[in-house]
Amino acid sequence: MEKSKTTFKNRAKLLAALCILALLSLGGTMAYMTDHESAENEFTVGKVDFNLYERNWDGERPDGTYATASNATPSNALGMEQAKDMYAGKEITKDPAIKNNSKNDAYLRMTVKIPVATVSTAQRDGTLNNGGQPQETELFTYDLNPDSGMKPVSSQPVKENGFHVYEYMYTGGGDREIPVPAGHDIPPLFYTVTFANVVDGEISEDTKFLYVDFKAIQSGGFAGPHEAWQAYDNQSH
Repeated sequence: MEKSKTTFKNRAKLLAALCILALLSLGGTMAYMTDHESAENEFTVGKVDFNLYERNWDGERPDGTYATASNATPSNALGMEQAKDMYAGKEITKDPAIKNNSKNDAYLRMTVKIPVATVSTAQRDGTLNNGGQPQETELFTYDLNPDSGMKPVSSQPVKENGFHVYEYMYTGGGDREIPVPAGHDIPPLFYTVTFANVVDGEISEDTKFLYVDFKAIQSGGFAGPHEAWQAYDNQSH
């Protein structure tokens, strides 16, 4: 009889121990299943970051740095050096290119401002143009690079304080204006500029040079380029 009581007690203890283990196991499972980690959702705010560079004009590279002496074009071959000794009919190196260093696609417009003067000019063989009579003349000319992906916004320039201003939009070689992809490098708009063959004595030493500039705006959030440039103009004024 005593043995039976002892056996019963042992079985009771074993059952109690098993129940405790079961509860601990259940508690552990519950804790694991309901555990969670909180993590911040990371995001990056993009920005429009374009760089206009002219590798053969002043040695600037797409990232805005300049070539070192070990790999630079000889200084006397750079366009900015050639321009220091300008004369009628001279061709010099000037190669404005654009790099989209942004994480975002963006619309791009480039402008070229060419100084204008009323002067007499001649052809390469010396034959006078317009019978030798002075006429309004663009003092620099260039050939648009067909591989630049840029096209004129208008066939006619805008006249502005002694300059003719030409505006170009990025089309990627097509007919419609499209955004410049993030990280895209646009080849030079042109490679050289030529000074007009002006008759001696009709140009002063303070004659202005050709200017190249650009503007860009994000393409995201706009229905198209027209809406984007309208917003750009509204913000700029």
